[in-house]
Formats: sequence, C-alpha cells, structure tokens
Amino acid sequence: MKKAISIVLTVVMLFAVCVPAFAARDISATGSGDVIVKTLTTKENGDNAEDYFVIIPIDTDIAWETERTDVSYSVESHLARNKAVKVTVSGSGEMKTADGAYSIAYSLDGTGVDYTADRPTVYPAETQKVDVVVEKDAWNKAVVETYSDILTYTAEVVSVTP
Repeated sequence: MKKAISIVLTVVMLFAVCVPAFAARDISATGSGDVIVKTLTTKENGDNAEDYFVIIPIDTDIAWETERTDVSYSVESHLARNKAVKVTVSGSGEMKTADGAYSIAYSLDGTGVDYTADRPTVYPAETQKVDVVVEKDAWNKAVVETYSDILTYTAEVVSVTP
C-alpha cells in the first residue's frame, strides 16, 4: 500500500511541475491595472540587436578613357544611442599592369570616401557616392593595357556625441 501511495504521489508531483506559472493581477473595484511592456536589446536567438550593413560593389570594369566610374556603396544601421557607422574607402591611387611595368593614376571622389552617419539608425539604406576618377591627361599618356588596383571599404562603429 505504501508503494502505491508513493507512486501516486510521485505522479502527482510530476504533473505539478508541468503546470506553467502565470503572473497575473486581479483588477479590483478600480476597474483598471497597469502592465509594463519593454523591449530587449537582444534578438530572439540571444544575439545583440545592434547591427549594420554596408553593401559594396562587385569588381568594376572601367572602359578606356572613362574619367569617372561609380563605385558607390549603401549603408544601413541599427545601433544604440551615441553610436554611428563609419565607412572609409581607400586605394593606392595607382592602377598597375599585371607585371607592374606600367601604371595609371586615379583618385577617389565623393561624399562616401570618408563617411560617418549623423545618427545611430540609418534606415532605409542610403547610398554613399564614390567615384574612381582618372584624369584625361592620365589616359592620354597611358599604354593601352589592363590596369587594376584594389579598393578597400572599411566599416566600423564609432562613438559620437549628440
């Protein structure tokens, strides 16, 4: 008999664990009640909610004698207060042939060459203008070959003062 009672009590205790606990408030004679609703700074999977995206162009071909070629990028950010995304675009300033025997000078121009957002949230994404500029004189003096260089887009989160 003791075994049967202990088995029944064990089963009852197991079912008691399965009962979810709900925090609730009774609304009494006043007919109203307050509930706090708040956001978290993490996503459902536990990752930090702060995030940013920089979408850069793929490899870009420049037609011979083209003085300005668009290499703009897009920025979207969702950051905390007093933070902003900063993007810089850099290159050597000189495209070279594969063997390095010849080169052609270029510069980078546009508001996106050195960009820092003026707010933590940039949404929807904004395009930042960057052009590769090869002066006409540089084209006129260049040997006709294939020239290349690497542009580096660097993105980071920086602290800003309001």
